[in-house]
Amino acid sequence: MALRVEIDNLQKATEKLIKRLFTEGVVDAVADVLDENVIGFSPSGHYYSRGSWEVKRFLQGEYERLAPCNISKIRSRQFVREGQLSIESHVIMTSLQQRKLLLLNITTMYRMVPDGFMINGVNMAFDYDREKTYKVLTEAAVSDLDFLASYDGATGLLNREAFCSRAADMMTDYPDKSFDILRINIERFKVINEVFGEQQGDKLLNYIAGFLKSIDLELCLSARLYADNFVVCFESAEGYAEKLIYTMQIVANSFEISHHTVLTFGLYHVDDKSIPVSTMIERANMALNQAKGNHVTPYFVYDNKMRDQMLLEQQIVNEFDAALEHGGFKLFLQPKYDLETEQIMGSEALVRWIKPDGSYVLPSLFIPVLEKNGSVYAVDRFIWEETCKCLRRWIDAGKNVKPVSVNVSRIDLYDPELVNVLVGLTAKYKIPKYLLELEITESAYTDDPRMIMGVTEQLQSEGFLILMDDFGSGYSSLNMLKDIHIDILKLDMEFLRSTDQTGRGGNILSAMVQMARSLNIHTIAEGVETRDQVNFLKSIGCNWVQGYFFSQPITVEEFEKLI
Repeated sequence: MALRVEIDNLQKATEKLIKRLFTEGVVDAVADVLDENVIGFSPSGHYYSRGSWEVKRFLQGEYERLAPCNISKIRSRQFVREGQLSIESHVIMTSLQQRKLLLLNITTMYRMVPDGFMINGVNMAFDYDREKTYKVLTEAAVSDLDFLASYDGATGLLNREAFCSRAADMMTDYPDKSFDILRINIERFKVINEVFGEQQGDKLLNYIAGFLKSIDLELCLSARLYADNFVVCFESAEGYAEKLIYTMQIVANSFEISHHTVLTFGLYHVDDKSIPVSTMIERANMALNQAKGNHVTPYFVYDNKMRDQMLLEQQIVNEFDAALEHGGFKLFLQPKYDLETEQIMGSEALVRWIKPDGSYVLPSLFIPVLEKNGSVYAVDRFIWEETCKCLRRWIDAGKNVKPVSVNVSRIDLYDPELVNVLVGLTAKYKIPKYLLELEITESAYTDDPRMIMGVTEQLQSEGFLILMDDFGSGYSSLNMLKDIHIDILKLDMEFLRSTDQTGRGGNILSAMVQMARSLNIHTIAEGVETRDQVNFLKSIGCNWVQGYFFSQPITVEEFEKLI
């Protein structure tokens, strides 16, 4: 195959090949017209290659080293030297990868064949002296530097600032059209980098960026915000967002890697063009956060409930420090009862957040927020110490002291000082360790089983009893029992809810109690609300219970009256 143009058009055809090579990476367009014995010289002047395959590899390498590129200007001239027909091109370009303006001299040598021209020589060299002069003297340099400032160097997509500016302009220019903002995130991207290497991770980013660049819509902008986070703004059309999401997931799955690449999406239908585009992006991100970890629905659409939830979470974070410092958090205790005697055999320490006006912030609201930002550890430590103070006071008062269990969250378990902190508290208040029981949720085991096993073994070797909370509510229960030596299982009473008309829940609960007994593990059922439940639990041999049938969580003062 040869370049089929007239001699007068050879100059323009050469410029077109150069543009396709450096802006689109279309090496094959050049490779098709390389002579079998073509010679290539690198920009440094030190690299020499011969043969079409070697020169094609050389050109591919130069593209990957400089791309993405923006070519501002190409000036070419045609000449014949020693019988050789050549096109000399002076190229002014900006390399996003190298983050600088470049002047490149490219000499393309041709030989005539019956149906056109073949390239039999390519010579490239940077013109550093003219590059400096160009930067100082020409206005075009300013636009090239603006180009550098507007694009992401790794993928060639717009960066966040340029995207916000251009999206705002696009919406202003088309006031009668509707737009969508789509946020895109690669789930577990850090795992890909760690397992397959950052080079492979960068290839995946560019693979997705390549698809975003190829979206064939008149009104469409795409950007890489940071790391593995992308955003697209496009004209709304019925069903198009869903089609785009579906296609992108197929594209991600087609990336050649032995890992199932999953994308998560958040969609915001722009209903208020007056707000900043950055706010639109954040609204799409709120929807994306709802979709993370949800393998049934890969995307969520923003609604005002998400915004209200975000504002509530921010309010909790803003008020947290003052509440902890000024006594807003209080220790409550929920009694536990022996099923045979129906007498108190211990209690569970719970936290309540009471505002200055006497209103409560529900634990179901503030615990997830504090777990998300890491502040839950401070609350847990507060409760542990308040519990130790109570135990010390009861011992000094000569009361018949029963164990109190405290919650240890999954955040706490990752603290390397956890064991030292708990041992230090019991030593500080001179509390026998068996009186401070530790509750770990079953779901924590799924995060990092080896780490959980190590921590629980250390705590048990120090003399603490370990309770597994919410047993039966997750998917790893039996595996966890095999690996971790639990002292007490807390059974989930969801198995006895009224919606179970078949009795299967009761059979499962009975089997769990029998299994625990065979492993010499005591059982306690939580959430017990009726006499029928109490009688059933007695009949299957459950040891202890807690729940509203006997007592709701109460203040320390109220609990002390019971003991």
